[in-house]
Amino acid sequence: MSTKPSATASLKRVSRLAEHRRESARALSRLRSAPAATLITLLVIGIALLLPALLLQLQRAMSAGIVALESEANISVYLDLGVSEIDTKRVSEQLLQLDEVDSLEIITPAQALAQLGETAGLDSEFLASFDSEVSIRSQNEDNNTWFSPKNPLPTTLVVSARASGDETLAEAAERLANQIRGVERVESVTVEGAWLARLQALTQIIRRTAQLLGLLMAVGLLTAIGNTIRLSVEQRRDEIRVSKLIGASDAYIARPFLYSGLFLGVGGGLLAWLLQLVVVGLVGHEIGQFLELYAAEAGSSGAFALSETLQRAGQELGLLLGAGALLGWLAALVASRRAIAACEP
Repeated sequence: MSTKPSATASLKRVSRLAEHRRESARALSRLRSAPAATLITLLVIGIALLLPALLLQLQRAMSAGIVALESEANISVYLDLGVSEIDTKRVSEQLLQLDEVDSLEIITPAQALAQLGETAGLDSEFLASFDSEVSIRSQNEDNNTWFSPKNPLPTTLVVSARASGDETLAEAAERLANQIRGVERVESVTVEGAWLARLQALTQIIRRTAQLLGLLMAVGLLTAIGNTIRLSVEQRRDEIRVSKLIGASDAYIARPFLYSGLFLGVGGGLLAWLLQLVVVGLVGHEIGQFLELYAAEAGSSGAFALSETLQRAGQELGLLLGAGALLGWLAALVASRRAIAACEP
């Protein structure tokens, strides 16, 4: 007794699936019959999805770069000019006793001068003269003066801060810098991270802009896809009236238009993903170089590397296809139901 109802339900499910396949094939055929209009609609959808996706991609890359740069935030401690090695060692040991200090590096005036010469491209003979003990004669209008050139750079201690609890590394570095300023023989203290807050604010601006732009683009896509579906309904007004006369429901008549909106959304999402790969491939290296300008070591950020972008390609594809499909289906649902309801037999 239970076999017959089960077989009937199975046949109904098969019939519904066959019906959906037939309607989806009809919708795809209608889109293919108007390639120019379909291509224009796909381009509109793809570009609209591309703009907020690129901004979000940029924001994620910069956020990842900031996380890497935060781990390299240092405090530069400049000691008094002419400080002795004994005083330098004493100050270093005193700083290492602080709980917030993670590590410490001593840069002597000679090392600082060599780094300055390498960065500024100064002549080696000119740099060597600062370490020379030979007096150099300088002619003055009134008399002759003698002087020995001295290295004008101070001894520098590069201190790495350690964050604790919910405190950020920038907050820990600032608090540690205030403690170091009171240490004897310390001339000045610089926290190398003030620009990091500005970079973080920039990423938040990009993120909020991407969200607002995405919302505006969603409204625009709903309108664009809805107008395309509404035009398609108008072109088949007589066919819809005949279908209503023979008893077809509005939901049944709207099914192929829903598939059309779904296909347009998926196609636009796929096009946006392909365009995104192209744009990221073209500008990704330059953005990586921009982030490396703030890194302590070249190549330490790696936030916008092409390999990492390719690893996220599957996730980006799923998001863009899902967003396009949802927007296409919603636009087709609203537009087709209203247009079909207006087609009275």
